Amino acid sequence: MKANVKRKNYYLDERKIRRAKNILGAKTETEAVDAALDLVVFRKEILNSLEKIAGKGGVEKIF
Repeated sequence: MKANVKRKNYYLDERKIRRAKNILGAKTETEAVDAALDLVVFRKEILNSLEKIAGKGGVEKIF
């Protein structure tokens, strides 16, 4: 188990948990939630990186 793990109790939609488990190939609900949180953090890091390089050439804004 990871070093910064803390037990938490949340009310979560079981259908979303099942879907996330299936999509992510997670064995447990905890694994699914952890993987989903990793994806959120990764998405933010990607967006921040893209914002830093925007306007420096090589990346064209289309929206």
